Amino acid sequence: MLPLRGLFWPESIARALGAEGHLLPLCTAYLKTVLCFAPCFILNHLLMAFLRNDGNPRLAMCDMLAGSLANIALDYLFVYPLDMGLFGAALATGLAPVIGLAVSSLHIVTGRARFHLTRDGLRLRELGRNVGPGLSACVNECSSGMVLMVFNLLLLQTAGSTGVAAYGIVANLALVVLSVFTGMSQGIQPLLSRAYGRGDRKETAALLRKGLVLSGGVGLAVLTTALLAAPTLVSWFNSEGDPLLQSLAEEGLRLYFVGFLCVGYNYLTAAFLSATERAGAACALSTFRGCMGVILIACFFAWCFGVTGIWLAFPVVELATALLGRLVQRRRRTAEVPEGLCA
Repeated sequence: MLPLRGLFWPESIARALGAEGHLLPLCTAYLKTVLCFAPCFILNHLLMAFLRNDGNPRLAMCDMLAGSLANIALDYLFVYPLDMGLFGAALATGLAPVIGLAVSSLHIVTGRARFHLTRDGLRLRELGRNVGPGLSACVNECSSGMVLMVFNLLLLQTAGSTGVAAYGIVANLALVVLSVFTGMSQGIQPLLSRAYGRGDRKETAALLRKGLVLSGGVGLAVLTTALLAAPTLVSWFNSEGDPLLQSLAEEGLRLYFVGFLCVGYNYLTAAFLSATERAGAACALSTFRGCMGVILIACFFAWCFGVTGIWLAFPVVELATALLGRLVQRRRRTAEVPEGLCA
């Protein structure tokens, strides 16, 4: 439904996201173009998941690299030499998953695929069991757009269009980091599922521990970079040297990126819970950190502390989610003690 609405009524979506004035036609053109490719984005993510679980993670990586690099190259080609403007940028973004699908299809065309389509009856219980492990990842993906919209509206009210531009800088940089943690959680999921399916609890715990150490190190490196290099990072986007934009974005970068100390822990905890048949707990944690918790805290902090409160909402929610995840893990271990003693 969303692609159809984006194709025929993109202006209503743009207005709902806060676009007005000279930005409205630009946002409308971008939305109309990108949402036409929505099925390709979904199918590309789905096929990459199949590749990873079908023993071909390298091709899944090639899929992602081909699409991303093509997006960069086509952005330059369409926007500058061909002078296609924002439509060209949207078209480059939309073509990226199409190119990725072409790469992923090699797994099927060459006969390496061990999965295929079959006709089967609809069994709701079986469908629920299959969908459950992916709910937390689905919530994480969907929540990004929701949080982006809420933060844009809050900053538009508290700091005007300059505040929205500052959040655009922070959000673009944060998106790169979130992609790294998403890759970690998706990469470890098949390994966790395989070890848990074999009943090897030691290997399952060891994989999770290694993942948490790596994600913690990445989070610390990202925060250190944001604290030390905030002026340089912001200046890449602030080509006109607007002092207010520079100040707002630097403050946002330093405060917002504190949350990345906990993001890796939260992503891997959700992946671990999903892989060990606790999809409900994983989905609850992802819903809190990606939807309900961050929206409520962002609105409350914006009312209490203004722009600074909006920047702080993300790290506060990530810390709260990490504490909740830790509590869930501790309760699970406590519940398993009697069973272990009896064995």
